[in-house]
Amino acid sequence: MAISRTRKLWTHAGTAVFVSGLAACAAEEAPQNETETEPTAVETTQETGAAAFSGEGAGEGEGAGESGGGEFGIDPQQALEDPVAYLTAMEVMRAHYVAGIDALLAGERAAGAEMFAHPISEIYLDLEDTILTLGAEPFLDQMTSASTLPYSGASDDEIVVAVEAVTAAIDAAERVAPATDQAEGFVRAQVLADLIERAALQYQFVLAEPDAGEAYLDGYGFARTARQLWDRHNAVLFEDAPEAAARMTTAIALLDQAYPSVTRPETLDVPVMTLLAVTQEVKAASGLQR
Repeated sequence: MAISRTRKLWTHAGTAVFVSGLAACAAEEAPQNETETEPTAVETTQETGAAAFSGEGAGEGEGAGESGGGEFGIDPQQALEDPVAYLTAMEVMRAHYVAGIDALLAGERAAGAEMFAHPISEIYLDLEDTILTLGAEPFLDQMTSASTLPYSGASDDEIVVAVEAVTAAIDAAERVAPATDQAEGFVRAQVLADLIERAALQYQFVLAEPDAGEAYLDGYGFARTARQLWDRHNAVLFEDAPEAAARMTTAIALLDQAYPSVTRPETLDVPVMTLLAVTQEVKAASGLQR
């Protein structure tokens, strides 16, 4: 056991360094509007209505090293016991692949590759022991493959296949989520509320920092993943959490307008205060605590 654990630690350390290097390369290769510095604060302004916030959200895992609002930590211990925390971690990872593959297919290979690299060091490496304890198969190799293929001369079709392998592994890992007495729709409502808030806060940040291309792409991934979850689970949401589902109908429609494409439009027309207000209603109705 000691030998295996030591090998795992070395593998994880090496992977983290390697993936960080890939992300740095992607940032260097990306157009100027795809990179930005770590934010320290966003002032409330009349033009954007952006409420002040500083840096990243608290916690470990997701959010480290990324820019913009809407990034909150994933606690591996909480994820081991709480299906909402666990499924949220899975969906946040998925959101990066949703955004990354759309960016790649839109011709933004460097931006796409960077999206594939982020969830490895920011979520997965911290969460792998939780995934294994709950009985799912590890999928670090699939994630690493997807993040390196864009730099190896692979075709878009080959990269799509690699990303599909990651999302299939995420699907399998979600099937071993911690048990709970909560109704399925109530759990799904909280996970969806979390994604909606992440997307809304990224939109808030992009309005305040127009050059924050990565923040827009993050928000796009959260919004598209929220839409996918809504389309798959809205029936059980209306059954188990009807008040939250009613408010999510409005929130999802606003996010569709806020993020109309993977490439940021010239103008962002959704009023940020409207989006944030609906987001708070969704959180309150779903019971999401954060």
